[in-house]
Amino acid sequence: MLKTMVVYVHLLATCMALGSVLLTDFRLWTWRRQKPDAAMLARLAETQGIVSLALLALWVSGALLVGLGYAQEGVHYLLNQKLWAKVSVVGLLTINGVLLHRIGFPLLQQAALIDQPQAQLTRLGLLGAFSSVSWLFAAFLGIARPWNHVLPYQQAMALFAGACLLAALVAIGVTRQLKRQSSAARGSVAKRSFELFARLARRSS
Repeated sequence: MLKTMVVYVHLLATCMALGSVLLTDFRLWTWRRQKPDAAMLARLAETQGIVSLALLALWVSGALLVGLGYAQEGVHYLLNQKLWAKVSVVGLLTINGVLLHRIGFPLLQQAALIDQPQAQLTRLGLLGAFSSVSWLFAAFLGIARPWNHVLPYQQAMALFAGACLLAALVAIGVTRQLKRQSSAARGSVAKRSFELFARLARRSS
């Protein structure tokens, strides 16, 4: 009964964090053309708090599950390489969460995504992509029971690295396209303004 309750808490924590992360990604995309106001920043702070609490619950419940597994199965439980791959991924997403808190969110408060310099926009895109991929991959490892004592650690981490690389390439492509659209829009506005000024100048002469 105890293990069932711990598994339930572990699952809830994963679902809450993953749902919050994906919802935040969607919101940031819809807000990409406007600087976050007080209400937007309050939502981001609320999401950050939820993810932090969920991550803490994930670590605590995960540690309890490892302890219960060791109590029931002994050293054999600890020889499951998929388990340590999941621990590694959660550790990496925890570090990425700290970077988002210290680097990503302060950048979001300065300007709209589309108005960020290319380097900062790319940095935000990479942090967000790594966050989403890490949570999705960690959740997948949690339910991939057929991989228990079958999938080598190196292979699991290679799959994770491949997913991160693909997400990074997509993030770089999207941020560059977003910046090109922003530059084109500004150029179009400047051109129309110049043409309007030229017409007014001709009329006045």
